[in-house]
Amino acid sequence: MPNRPASAASSGPDLCACGLLGDLPRRFLDGRDLDLLEPLRFVLPGEEDQVKAPADPATGRGAVAGALAEANERYGHPGAASLAEALADPATLVVITGQQCGLGAGPLFTLTKAAACVRWAEALTRRGRRAVPLFWMASEDHDYAEVARAWFPPAGPEALTLGEDPEPLVPVGGRHLGPGAAALLARVRDAAPNDDYRRRLDDCRKDLEPDRCFTESFARLMARFLGDRCPLLVDSQLPALKEASAPVLRRLIEGRREVDAALESAEAELDRRGVRLQVRSRRGEAPLFLIDDAGERRRVVWTENGGYRLRGGGAGEVGALLEGLNRQPESLSPGVLARPVVQDAVFGTALQILGPGELAYMTQARSLYGAVDVPPPAIVLRPQVVLLGARERRWLDALEAEGIDLAAVLSGPDELDELLASRLDLDFLGAASDKLEAAIDDLAAGQTSVDESLGVAWKKTGANLKRTFALFERRVVGAAARRDEVLRGRVMRLRAHCLPNGKPQEREFTSLHCLASYGGALIRELGSIDRDPRHLQPLSLARVRRAGDETADRPPA
Repeated sequence: MPNRPASAASSGPDLCACGLLGDLPRRFLDGRDLDLLEPLRFVLPGEEDQVKAPADPATGRGAVAGALAEANERYGHPGAASLAEALADPATLVVITGQQCGLGAGPLFTLTKAAACVRWAEALTRRGRRAVPLFWMASEDHDYAEVARAWFPPAGPEALTLGEDPEPLVPVGGRHLGPGAAALLARVRDAAPNDDYRRRLDDCRKDLEPDRCFTESFARLMARFLGDRCPLLVDSQLPALKEASAPVLRRLIEGRREVDAALESAEAELDRRGVRLQVRSRRGEAPLFLIDDAGERRRVVWTENGGYRLRGGGAGEVGALLEGLNRQPESLSPGVLARPVVQDAVFGTALQILGPGELAYMTQARSLYGAVDVPPPAIVLRPQVVLLGARERRWLDALEAEGIDLAAVLSGPDELDELLASRLDLDFLGAASDKLEAAIDDLAAGQTSVDESLGVAWKKTGANLKRTFALFERRVVGAAARRDEVLRGRVMRLRAHCLPNGKPQEREFTSLHCLASYGGALIRELGSIDRDPRHLQPLSLARVRRAGDETADRPPA
């Protein structure tokens, strides 16, 4: 496939040029190495014709749709009935994304994913093919450390947590938040920068009560924040979904040798191509977990004698595992590599929306579609945003007046120093470098005429001279960049806001903090984001409530 042209519509910084995307996403955006994703189809906005319904649609998803309607109504989702009705129609295209059930609705990119899912469903519907957006809540995961942390900058420079994990192998979705949630919320409330921030936290207090489980808290916040622009929320532990997943889970067990071989082949190809594996599995490790009688989620490993064992203890016959799946489908859980093929088998997915890390996982997970005969969907990289309040917008406007745009602010430290230093006359460095090169050439010619055996010593001397000059040059550039402390201060403050802790804002700021800061204005901006994943999209937001409108910046109830 030829390289894709850059989008003309997007005006934000190029994520690849800023170094904010990993190697694999850069390759795929350039149209390179797409065979690492086959049979999945990597698409971009403008390529909607490549998003196709499976030849054999998932006609049995009607029962799941009914259960999702009931669950979403409990969450307070205002559009639950209409979305479930669309899902029940086998002709409806399914657009799906997902995330773990993080505290406070997880990192900001959770909202970006959900907004992008709705935008893609709308785009496909406008082209005459009805589409419904779904959000898979990975409630079966047991990564407590990830979901039990949240960063609210007003409360301090470190993320707040709910403490140590008392049940490391128990799926977090059904576990209660506990008293730590109330203490965390009280701490954030005490540090609130203004009354509006505090009021918005109070609006969400009931969704963060100690007896709320992670899934319910997450789902209620998502429905509250996004309102009628919320995708249909899918709890991966929903009984109707587990029952609908049983046939593909059975195929993963019965075809375990083919599954093992497919994953091994994919790993070998990635190793050969120099791609870092997201999951390094051992021979016989299934992409499946069994939830045992103690409620702990343990990896299934196939044994040579036709049985299985559980990592950490326990064993049995494969036949008994299949019987258990028939009796209690909720006892078996897909791992990160099997989750995509399971969800797509149930829903007949037309399009998956993935983050950069998930895109890397798919280079391994893609091998399972052929192994268990599930129609592969198209996949797309999610867009990325950065939030700019009124203050940060003023900083950026002032910098742009000085010729420094957002791309420059986000660039690496060396590139940023060079840009700031370029405002001073440093031509003398270039002139000195030319003279040094000429002097080195003269020395080379001279030593040859005296003694050719001096060549080795000369090469070392020349290299040392160049290295020393380069170090001095960097020091001069750094000093020049620091000359205008006011300008540099503005740049570094804005950079720290956009890249807190050196990471993209979307990965650090908690969704609840962003909604408390900007209210409904954030949801309105997210509702119209560009689907193009190649450019960072700055969203300019005001913190101040509009005069005379007490609810203008409230998250939807």
